[in-house]
Amino acid sequence: MAQEQQTDMAVTRDAAPMRQVLIVDDSRAQRLIFARHLRQWGYEIHEAASGREALEICRSREFDLILSDWIMPGMDGLDLCKALRALPRENYSYFILLTSKNEKDAVAEGLNVGADDFLSKPVAPSELRARINAGERLLAKEREVRKARAQLEAAVEALDDGFIYYDADDRLVLANSRYRELYALSGPALVEGARHEDILRYGIARGQYPAATGREEDWLRERLIAHRAQGRTRQQLADGRVLQIVERETADGGRVSLRVDVTALHAAREKAREAEARAVQHNEELRAALTELQKLYDAVDRDLLEARRLQQSLLRKRHHAYDGTQLSLLLQSSGHVGGDMVGAFTISDTRIGVYSIDVSGHGVAAAMLGARIAGLFSGADKSQNIALTLDPRTGESAPLPPHTVASKINDLMLDEFETETYLTIAYADCDLQSGKVKLVQAGHPHPALQRSDGKIEFLGEGGLPIGLIPHAEYMTIETHLNPGDRLFLYTDGVTECETPKGEEYGETGLTLALRKHKDSEGAAFLDALKWELTAWAGKEDFDDDVSGVLLEYAHSPNTSAAQD
Repeated sequence: MAQEQQTDMAVTRDAAPMRQVLIVDDSRAQRLIFARHLRQWGYEIHEAASGREALEICRSREFDLILSDWIMPGMDGLDLCKALRALPRENYSYFILLTSKNEKDAVAEGLNVGADDFLSKPVAPSELRARINAGERLLAKEREVRKARAQLEAAVEALDDGFIYYDADDRLVLANSRYRELYALSGPALVEGARHEDILRYGIARGQYPAATGREEDWLRERLIAHRAQGRTRQQLADGRVLQIVERETADGGRVSLRVDVTALHAAREKAREAEARAVQHNEELRAALTELQKLYDAVDRDLLEARRLQQSLLRKRHHAYDGTQLSLLLQSSGHVGGDMVGAFTISDTRIGVYSIDVSGHGVAAAMLGARIAGLFSGADKSQNIALTLDPRTGESAPLPPHTVASKINDLMLDEFETETYLTIAYADCDLQSGKVKLVQAGHPHPALQRSDGKIEFLGEGGLPIGLIPHAEYMTIETHLNPGDRLFLYTDGVTECETPKGEEYGETGLTLALRKHKDSEGAAFLDALKWELTAWAGKEDFDDDVSGVLLEYAHSPNTSAAQD
């Protein structure tokens, strides 16, 4: 993977890459995450905590790329982009807006003020890198266009014949010196942006066209028709010269025209035929390439469907019973496959471990990492379980404190996994006999604890994500379950589910759902929660993975972690 990344970066840099990057976000944590990735990719990073601070920085220096959050206090990302585009700049800055807005109107609004691209939160590093590479390619193409125009101007200046180019609105774009010499009487009107009809009227008024004398409006109408007809016409000038006019429409609806003598007409026609042949050949090659690309897309889609089946098969059993205590699992990916994973394993005769994992990003890479992390909590071989250790006194496996488990996974991610992705996790060690629960929250949503009387508590203080900061410290939280209580570990796909207007479901929505469906148990509750989220989002396909672990506690003197 590292070799592929280096190759990708090398190709981009050969195409005159961006070097200076400004990150604008009122969240220091978000700036830290993006800065870490961008520095690894070789960019020089500058940061701003607000839109106004960013604008002041941009007044004194220029950046190749500006990565800005949309929603910020004061000047938001939209206003920053608009203000930036109003500044006098020698070079173009590629502007990417970070947003949870994905409505067409919001995207259109961003494009109207000058944004070049959008990234939806949470941002996967692979997608961020791909969008930046796309921006670099776009800027490289822009430089190529400028170079091509300079070459075009040089080429037409070298022509022995007059050359003129009008855009789709019939406004003057380019006229070479030979053309200006031929139409010297119209010279003052030959300014960029002038309308073709106005240039003709100027020439008529100064005797540029003898054939127009006495029938000015009719001649003007005929000339405009001929101009748009892509034909060949002859024209006599006031000095007696007769020109052959050859006009063609450009791909964007404009017009190019040559003023040549009759002897040069054949050569001009041959060049046009050659250009047309090249265009036909190019179109055929393009159609063939698109056909092959569609085949590849179809193959990828089939593979993703198979990957989805394989990921779902990792949850061989979605309901577990432990002498009355019930454990139910929910896993629904937003796409073919996702980065969420949930599960449970046996620690001892009276204890179980349950976990909820959320890998940043979506797609195959996130799903593979999620499966790999879930594999660390192996229930089949306790000696390979990252949450267990061997007690030297008894020779039996013993559980590690949850905060130690989080630290071990963090070290493993940073030291051994070759990935630029991070994850969040909630892991709980549950004693089914005493009701005692020890859990760790590593950047994950706060676990919800609903008491038998309906009262709801949200546990934990957040904690740091896993895979970002070396030697990060985590904390074990302790609580106690009474008969009739239930503990719900879930991913942010639940609380960050949005309405079409962008309103998040949040802990408030989850609290209402827990109260509303207090009497629903196991899979019935999880199905009811999915229906609530579907109604909230106004669609059945969620924008993020939705998953969770529901533990419904019922103490029994003979409670055992042996499953039904």
